Formats: sequence, structure tokens, C-alpha cells
Amino acid sequence: MDSTGSVSAVESALDRLAKQRNDLEELWAARKLRLDLCLRLRLFERDALEVSSQLEMWSEELQHSELTRDIAKAEQYLRLHNESVSQMQNTTYQVLQQGQELVQVFENSGICVMADAQYNAQTRVQVLLEFLHDREMELEDLAEMKRVKLEQCIQLGQFQNDANQVISWIRNGESMLMASFTIPNSLADAELLKKEHEQFQVAIEKTHTSAVQVKHRADALIGGNHYDPQSIKDISEEVTKRWQQLVTCAEERHKLVTASLNFYKTAEQVCSVLDSLEREYRRDEDWCSTGQPNVDKATAISQLINKHQEQKEAFLKACTLARRTAETFLKYTTRSLQFYNYPNTSSNHEQRVKGILEKLLNQENKVLEHWTHRKKRLDQCQQFVLFERSAKQAIEWIHDTGECYLTTHATNLGNNVEETESLLREHNEFKGTAKETRERVKLLIQLADSLVEKGHAHAASIKHWVAAVDNRYKDFSSRMEQYRQQLEETLGIQEEESEKKELSIDRNSDPSLEAKVKEAAAKELKELNEEKRRSARRKEFIMAELLQTERTYVKDLETCINCFLNDMRSSNNVPPALHGKEEVIFGNMEEIYNFHNSIFLKELEKYETMPEDVGHCFVTWAQKFDMYVHYCKNKPESNSLLVQHGGGYYEDLQKKHKVEHPIAAYLIKPVQRITKYQLLLKDLQSCCQEGQGEIKDGLDVMLNVPKKANDAMHLSLLEGCDISADKLGEVVLQDAFSVWDPKQLIRKGRDRHIFLFEMYLLFTKEVKDSAGKVKYIYKNKLMTSELGVTEHMEGDECKFAVWTGRAPIISDYRIVLRASSLETKQLWVKKLREVIQETYFSGALPLSLPKSPAKLKTHSQRSSRDLEECNSLEESVENLDRNSLTSFGSGNTTDSDKTGAQPEMTWVVSDYTAASTSELSVTKGQQVEVVEVCLSRPDYCLVRMPAREQAAAAVVVATSGGEPAQPQPLEGLVPLSVLKQPPQPQQRGSPQRTARGQQQQQQQLEQDQLTGEFHVACYHSISNYTVAQLPRNHADNLSPKNWSLITPRRLLSTSREYCRLRFEHRAGLAIIE
Repeated sequence: MDSTGSVSAVESALDRLAKQRNDLEELWAARKLRLDLCLRLRLFERDALEVSSQLEMWSEELQHSELTRDIAKAEQYLRLHNESVSQMQNTTYQVLQQGQELVQVFENSGICVMADAQYNAQTRVQVLLEFLHDREMELEDLAEMKRVKLEQCIQLGQFQNDANQVISWIRNGESMLMASFTIPNSLADAELLKKEHEQFQVAIEKTHTSAVQVKHRADALIGGNHYDPQSIKDISEEVTKRWQQLVTCAEERHKLVTASLNFYKTAEQVCSVLDSLEREYRRDEDWCSTGQPNVDKATAISQLINKHQEQKEAFLKACTLARRTAETFLKYTTRSLQFYNYPNTSSNHEQRVKGILEKLLNQENKVLEHWTHRKKRLDQCQQFVLFERSAKQAIEWIHDTGECYLTTHATNLGNNVEETESLLREHNEFKGTAKETRERVKLLIQLADSLVEKGHAHAASIKHWVAAVDNRYKDFSSRMEQYRQQLEETLGIQEEESEKKELSIDRNSDPSLEAKVKEAAAKELKELNEEKRRSARRKEFIMAELLQTERTYVKDLETCINCFLNDMRSSNNVPPALHGKEEVIFGNMEEIYNFHNSIFLKELEKYETMPEDVGHCFVTWAQKFDMYVHYCKNKPESNSLLVQHGGGYYEDLQKKHKVEHPIAAYLIKPVQRITKYQLLLKDLQSCCQEGQGEIKDGLDVMLNVPKKANDAMHLSLLEGCDISADKLGEVVLQDAFSVWDPKQLIRKGRDRHIFLFEMYLLFTKEVKDSAGKVKYIYKNKLMTSELGVTEHMEGDECKFAVWTGRAPIISDYRIVLRASSLETKQLWVKKLREVIQETYFSGALPLSLPKSPAKLKTHSQRSSRDLEECNSLEESVENLDRNSLTSFGSGNTTDSDKTGAQPEMTWVVSDYTAASTSELSVTKGQQVEVVEVCLSRPDYCLVRMPAREQAAAAVVVATSGGEPAQPQPLEGLVPLSVLKQPPQPQQRGSPQRTARGQQQQQQQLEQDQLTGEFHVACYHSISNYTVAQLPRNHADNLSPKNWSLITPRRLLSTSREYCRLRFEHRAGLAIIE
């Protein structure tokens, strides 16, 4: 027992020390925790500041990205960028994770530590976390932008490589065309060139597909907000430009191939036909004696004459066709040589073609000469047959009627006076009937004398028949006279001299006999009614005027050249302003004079007796009349120079040579002559049967001369075009329009002068310089191979539209043109469609037309068969295969092409007028919907007019205030021969097949949804689309449930290909890339 309490004190002290130690340890632990938290706070602040500094560095790095078109480098940059972004995200994530843990520790410890005088530790950490998070988000946005740019950089590089590859293929195509270029010298060469061209077409099919893909890819990149849209546009335009150049080369080559084949085939066939005709016409035949039994000779010979006339028209038209194909061949030969910048070696080819044409002309003249001789012999045979028939009729009347009368009356003089007087009265009545035969016999004798005198081929037979008729009639008339005398003697009547001659056939007894002969000949031999005679006389009068005015025209040209031009060349008194200006004043008048004096006047004289065929003369020499284009084009400058400086000088020359008219009257003669030709040919056309000869074709040649001159004058004012005038070709049409271009921000009509060529549609702006001279500034052009036409525009009958590519759904993609009149608009729409239809790259293969029914022919005449083959030359020339190759625009269609289900459309290649209520009238250049082939009439098919055109026409009538026209049938039968694309019988699927097809499409949809790809199934010929899948990254807001499945109503092709689409979530539209 501790009495002193020391143990207790020690224990108490120990307890107190232990307690104090525990308190101290708690204080130390709390302090240590606080110090640890402060240390971690400072460490976090340090790390946060370091990361913040790194983020700033990354920010600067992200903002200064290096872009390249080198795909390898771009992919390396993208890989480094992705690694850098991953490192940044990891570093930032670690710091953010550290901060989150520190905040959790502070919250769990309940210790409040002041980070500085303003914020405690938790607030400080939260501020830093928010700062780092925000900064990270900003950098991630920058990193995403850089990543997108780098990916676009790779895409641009790939696009550039693809474009370069396509351009390389295009160069290869151009090289193929260049290497295979040659001017065919024969039909074999032309066929070989055609074969090579077909191989070329197959070779560039892939190039065309790739070029289209480049264009679509460019649109997709630009639509995807690419950082360098201008470069993409430049690359795409370069590919488009190069492809269009290749298309132009291919078009030129195709036209050269086609033209050469046309010419050599036509020339060969026409020459063969002319050879056969010449041999046939040289044969001596007597059609009077070789007639078929039971066939009237007059009718048979009349048919031969008609057939002979048809043969002439046929071989003349065939010769015209050969010359036209030669002109086309030479035109494309010259253009091809210019296109490839070949030296002027066309003279050899031109001479070869002209040599063939010269041979053809000589053959034609020989055949025409033999034809005329044969026609004369046929006419003589017809004259003889009609003469023979008349002679037989006279003899038959004498035998049947006259002899019967004499036989029954010759011995009967009557039993009393009354009977004798009755017999005399009967005799006088019969004598009146016999006078008609007397007149016919007189006419026959007179006609026989005329025919024999002219050297008729059947003169001997005519004399024989005349002698037979004369002797028979004289015997009959003498017996009639004897019987009369017996009757009169019985009655005691004195005979008179006049009565003796009542049945005489004295050729001088009738002073009007010549007129009667002519009248009877005209009636029986020519069988012309009064109207035809008037028409024939008028044709002769017009032909006489044509020849007379032609001679006067040649004489006037000669006067102008001798008295004005030659004197100006040799004189020393020419005013300085006129010195050396002969070509300006007189143009090519000497060339015109030489042509008319040496060739054309002589050619016209050949047709003096065949005025209905004179149109062939104008068609034959049509190319020569192009010299008037140069003259008319030069005329304004000639007039200006003559008015300013030539007055007194040429008046002195007029007085010196005592010329009737001033020089201006002579210089206008060529212009007036073209107009005179037009008037005379129009008058001649009104006198001829429709379709007879080539009067209309000749008139077209003359009407085309001033048009060509006007077109050439306007084309000479064109400036700034990137294609030379010689490569543009001939102007098809040119006129002024108001144009609305959808690309302009301000939609207002602009005045434009538009030129239509075979391959281009040029837009120009008319301006005037300081002197008031008009010129046309080039604006832009469209290729006809890519062109489509919309004929009817609501609200204005004079408006129409053109566009390229697919048929536009909305008007924002069409160039609207307004013509000055409805007639101008209709002419342009027609010509545009014809040009588009004739373009090599514009559509499907043409329809092989059925041969026309064979004409009547004899087995003995091979030339007749040849001539029928010649009649089909024009069809075969127009329908040579033009191999198709779809252009950038995916074919040329009209405004009937819309999205959704489309009918099978085809072109009308020639006019057709309905012959019955079940048929449909169509015009060349129209589009129609093929419904089905007519089973009961295999050569016909049922077509339907697009309802669009019907509705638009109704709108035009309504808006113009016109009376509603009688409704035209919407559908009907037309011949297959007037359609371009061969319609196929439609195979309509059964309901089971349709259901099965829809089920397969739904299965395809579900399958594609699993792939995460986005495709569209495109069914050819019916541009209907089936949406198959949406992009995976748009699955939230663009669910397939929100989109309807669009399926074709008809599937004309079962082949299906996939193409990428771009989706835009606006108005529920899927936009095709």
C-alpha cells in the first residue's frame, strides 16, 4: 500500500502523459493530413498548370496544320495527329482523374483548407477541373477540325489521282483517234475505219464511266463542305473539259465515218443502177408488137410510159443523194483535217471525190439522153397504137355497120314511090352517121401524113393501115354513092356536085381539117384535159422565162466585168481610195459569171422540154451557189465603198462604154437573181403535181442561199469564243432571245443572241462599239450531245427551256428562252431536237426500218430491180448504225422525263399523218411513249403522246385567249419505220411475281441495315430508286422508319447497281450523289 501516494501520482502522470501524447498524436495526424492535402493540392495545381501549358502548345500546333496533296504524307500527318490527340486525351484524363480523387478526399476528410486568400482547396480544384475540361473540349473541337481537314486532304489527293487517271485515259483515247485517223479512199477503207471506231467506242466506255464518277465525286466533296472547293471545281472542270474535247473528236470521227460510208455506198449503188439503166435504154424494143395477150396495147404502153417517167425521177433523185453525201463527206473531211491541224492535203481526197462525181455526172447525162430517146420511142409507139386502134375502129365500122347496111339495102329500090322515098330518107340518115367515120378517116390520113413526114419509127405500118382504111372506105363510099344514084334515078332526081362529095375523103375538102387533126391528136394521144393543157402551157412559159432571163443575166454580168472591172484593173485614173479594191467592190462576180456562162446556162437548156425536172439542175449544182453567200456577205462593204468614193469614177466609165445602167444596178444583179430563181421555182411548183420532180428541193436550195449569207454575216461578228469558227461548223440557226439563267442571283431576262451549231449551242451578248458597229461577245456554250429541251412553259407560248444532264425536277436547273414569236420558237425546238437526235452520243441505236413494198417490175429488166434498190438508198443512208455512248448528261430527253415511274420513250424520226381513227399523227423530233407492239399489225406499234405536252398545249391556248381546239387523240398506232428506238413487247409481271419482288426488296433493305452502309438500288430505263439503308451516324434522327420504300412500277431491266448517296435532313429528301 502506497501510503505516500507516489504510485498514484506516477500513474496519474503517466495517464496524463499518455493522454497528452494521444492528443498530440491526433494533432500531428490532423496536421499531417492537412499537410498531405496541401501537398496534393499543390501537386495537382502544378500538374494542372503543366497540362494547361501542354494544351496551349497543342492548341498552337492544331491551329497551324500543314496540308498536302501527297496521299502518303497526308496519311502520315493524320496518323501522327491521331496519336497526338490520343496522348493529349490520356494526359488530360489522368489530371482530371487526379483532381476528381482529390475533391473526393477533401469531401471525405471534412478539412477545409484555404488554397489562397480567395478560394478554399475544393473550390480551387473544381475551378481547375472546369478549366481543364473546357480547354480539352476546345482542343478536341480543334483536333476534330484538323482531322476532318486531313481526311479531306487525303480525299482531295485521291480525287486528284482519280482525275489524273481519267485524264490519262482521255489522252489515250485522243491518241487512239489520232493514230487511227485517215481519210477513206474507198468503201473498204470506210468499213475498216468504222470497225476501228467501234473498237474505240468500246475502249472509252470505262473512261466515260470514270469521268462521270469524277464529276459526281466532285459534287459530293463540295457538298460535304470541303476546305478547298475551288480546287475540286477546277479539277472537275478540267476533266469535264478534256472529256468534252474527246467527245468532240469522237463526234467528228463518227460523222466522218458515217459520211464516208454513205458516200461510197451510195455512189457505188447509183453508178451500178445507171449502168444497168444505160444498157436497158440502149436496147431496141418494139413495145407495139411484143404486147401480152388479153392486154390492151394502149394501156400497157401508157403504163410503160408512166413507169419510165418514175424511173427518171428515181435515178435523178438518186444522183442528187449521191452528190449530197459527197458534199457531207467533203465537209467532214475538211473539218477533220483542220481539227488535227493536218497540212492542206485535202485536195487529193477532194479530187478523188470530184472524179467520182464527174463520172457520175457523165453517166447521168448519158442515161438522161438515152432516157429521152427511149421516151420518144415510147411516145411513138403510143401514137401508133392509138392510130392503129382508130384505124381498126374505122374498118370495123365499115365492116359491121356499113357493109350490113349495103347488104340489106343495095338490091332494094322499093316497090313504089313511097317506099323508094322512104329508102332515100333512110339512106340520107345513115349517110349522116357515115360522115362521122368520114371525118375520122380524114383525120387519120392527115395524121398519118404528119407522122410519116416526121420520120416515125412505124412509118411503114402507118402507111399500110392508111392504105387499108383508104381503100376500104373508098370502096364503101363508092357503093354508097351507087345506091344513092339508083334511088334518085328511080325517083327521077337530078344529082348535084355537092352531094357527090358528101362522103368524099378529099384532104383539101375541109379547110378546118388541120385544127381538127390537132384537136383529135391532143384528145386521143395526149389525153389532157383543159386544166392540164393550161398547166403545161404555163410550165413552158415559165421555163422559157427562166432561160431567157438566165441569158440576160449572163450578158449583164459580162457587161459589168468588161466595162467596169477590167477597165478598173487596166486604168491609171482609179481614185486612190479605190485602188486595189476590186475584190471589195465586185466581190467574186467573175466566179459567178464563169459558173453561169460555162455550166449553169447550158445545164438549164437541157431541161427546156422537161420543166418539171429543172429542180434537179439546181440541186445538182447546189454547192456552187455557196459562192453567192460570199458575194452577199461582201455586199454591204461594197455598197459603203461605192457610195463614199466611187460615184464620179464609175459614172465616167458608164458614159465611156455607153452602158445602159449604172454600176450599182449591175452589182445588185446576183442578189436579185437568187430572188428571181425563188419566184420562178415557186411558180413552177404551183404548176406541177405534188412530189413530181425536184422542184421543191431546188427551191429549198435557193431559199437557203440568203439564209446562209445572213448566218455568215452574224457569225463574222462573234468575238471571244474559245473555239475557232471553222471548228464550229455551219450555223443551223441563229436569232435573238430573252434568256433567264438559274445561276444568276437576280432572276431577270437578259438579251442574248444564240447560235445553234451541230455540236454546240452558243450564247452571246450583242454590243455596239463607239462607231455603232454591232458585235457578239461570247458568254458560254452547251454541247448538243448533253442537251435536253422542254417545249412548253406555263404562262407564255413563246418560251421554251434547255438543260443538260437529267431532266430537271424543278425549274431552277433550266435555262429559259423566250423567242420573238411562236413560229420562231417552234422552229428552234424542231431543229434542236433534230440536232440532238443526230448526235452520236445522244441516245440508243436507231430502229432498222422495214423495207418498203416492192414495186411492179418485169423479170426481164434487172435495172428496174436496181432502181428499186436505189429508191431505198436515202433510207439506208439516214439509218446507218450510229453506235451510242452515253455522255455526261446521261442521255438526251425532253421534259417528259421526270422522277418517279417513267414510261419507255422514243423519238419520231419522220412525219406521219394518221390514215384512220385508230392511228396517230406525229411529227419528226417528237417524243412518244411506247405502249405495246400491235400483234394484229406487226409493222405498227401503239404509242401515247405525253400528257405533259397535251396539258401544256391546253395551258398555252387558255393563256393566249384562243378557242379550245378539237382534242387530239392521246394514243394511236404509228408505223415502226417512223420511230427511232425499237420498242420491245412489254412483259407484265404476275401478282405473285410482283409480291415476290417486293419481298426480296424488303429482305435487301433489312440486310443492308445490318451492314451500316447507305446505298440506293437504281433500275435502268425507269429512273426509280429504292432506298436501302441510312448512314450509321445518322441512325438517331434519320431512322428508316421515317422513310418510305420507293419501288419501280415497271422493271425493264433486272440489272441493279449501287451508288453512294448523300442524305440531307430537310423536307425528307434523299439527294443522289
